[in-house]
Amino acid sequence: EAVVSTQSTGSQLEALEMLSKECVLKMKNNPSEGNTLFLYIETSLELKSGDSEIIIEHLGAAVTDCLKTLKIDLPISKINQCRYEIAQQLAEMDMTTLDETAKPSDTKKTVLLSTSLTSVASFTARSVELFKKIAEMSLLKSTLDVDMKTQADTIKFLNEVLCCEIDNIREQFEQKTESKEDVDRLYLETSNAISYLQETLYFFVPILKWIVVKTSKS
Repeated sequence: EAVVSTQSTGSQLEALEMLSKECVLKMKNNPSEGNTLFLYIETSLELKSGDSEIIIEHLGAAVTDCLKTLKIDLPISKINQCRYEIAQQLAEMDMTTLDETAKPSDTKKTVLLSTSLTSVASFTARSVELFKKIAEMSLLKSTLDVDMKTQADTIKFLNEVLCCEIDNIREQFEQKTESKEDVDRLYLETSNAISYLQETLYFFVPILKWIVVKTSKS
């Protein structure tokens, strides 16, 4: 399942990249050098090493608020369901730990690592899919119904929220294992997952720029 989720992430990211490249081509015929909004988009979506960690009480509410700000009507049931299933898996692991008739430790260790990697991959795939849909729906709009600075800031914030949630998932599974090897593997895979999700910001830069140009003609 982890392999399937990773493939899904890759395909969603490729689809978003295609949208981004299409916008780059359209921009060539509509030069707007020096546009202050362009500079703001580039700066706002730029990845910074000093980005602070976001603490949220309810993931679903945070994502929903971002979509409302963007005035985009998208269901987040897939992300909510994915997070619920991860919570269930973590709870089941707690019950297994208390069970004296549980499987041998080597088997439990293998299951724990497999489940943790699958969980990170699944949540990442759902998150990248959400950003691809946001891009598609934003490009369909004929008018700029949300201030572009607000759009850029909200997309960056949503990205940070989901990246932090991926790291939260890692920490929750990490607490269940005493294997340094597994902790290191999980940390590596989580770092890769976050990098995938952060890459969506790079693709959003030309998309938002094209929206500025397109809506200014309306």
